[in-house]
Amino acid sequence: MPIWALLSVAAGALLAVQARMNGELATVSGRGLDAALWSFGSGLVVLGLLLLVSPSMRRGVRTLRQGLRDGQLRLWQCIGGFLGGLYVFSQAYAVSLVGVALFTIAVVGAQTVGGLVVDRAGIGPAGVVPVSWGRVGSALLAVVGVVVAVGDRVNGDGSTVVLPIVLAVVAGLLITVQQGLNGRVTVTAGSPMTATWLNFALGTLLLVVLAAPAAAVGQFGPPVRLDAPWWAWFGGLLGIVVVAFSTAAVRHLGVLLVLLCMLAGQLVASVTLDAVDVRTRSHITPVVLVGLLVTVAAAALAGYASARATRRPVIRT
Repeated sequence: MPIWALLSVAAGALLAVQARMNGELATVSGRGLDAALWSFGSGLVVLGLLLLVSPSMRRGVRTLRQGLRDGQLRLWQCIGGFLGGLYVFSQAYAVSLVGVALFTIAVVGAQTVGGLVVDRAGIGPAGVVPVSWGRVGSALLAVVGVVVAVGDRVNGDGSTVVLPIVLAVVAGLLITVQQGLNGRVTVTAGSPMTATWLNFALGTLLLVVLAAPAAAVGQFGPPVRLDAPWWAWFGGLLGIVVVAFSTAAVRHLGVLLVLLCMLAGQLVASVTLDAVDVRTRSHITPVVLVGLLVTVAAAALAGYASARATRRPVIRT
């Protein structure tokens, strides 16, 4: 099904573009939470309007509610939006410090490792997928790729790069689980746009909760500056497309294959974005490119291992 693979690659590329947008907003506002709230909040407003005029989305909400009552879907399987909110927050914070490419390499490495957990735990709609030596090897290779890419950026105490990279790794693990959960919601609701709306609603709620304590003590409020480039304000719209494409494709391709296609799009787009921006061009060092190639090799190995695994019986939960 090449159309679903292409949609997944496009979703990955747009995810890298969204990272650049949110990083730009975070740089201007001085707070990553501002950018994350804008991204999710603006997307939720658009999806709320679509929900009002779309019978299929409203039907999906009713079907989702019925699925929860009937036990087809458990409540914890609907929390993908919370994980998406954390991912966008880490995106806004880390990209402004380390660049899109390095952030993406760390995320990709974590996703390759996280794919093992997601498949083994049966979080995605395909159920439990056995862990093979090939996939374990690809996960280890992905870790090597991240270490190589980050290695030449750590100097002195290394704090300026280590914390954003650690956050990117955590974000990669979270978004892997999110893909599986969103796939479950899409299958139950029968509508990827309904799953997207739920994702944005929960993500926005989480970010508001995170902002509330700081706002209560006067440490959070309207951004001091609003002079970000015009294109930086459309991260929420791109997020809608990313979630809709990926949740629709998961139903047809499975979590791992969608993940690998998205990784390809992310890596190519992130390096391109850093290369064309004079402020981040210096981030694209030969060592980073070597790390990127190692990470791509890890993703390819995971794809090969997955293709072999699909020939074996799958245990469904």
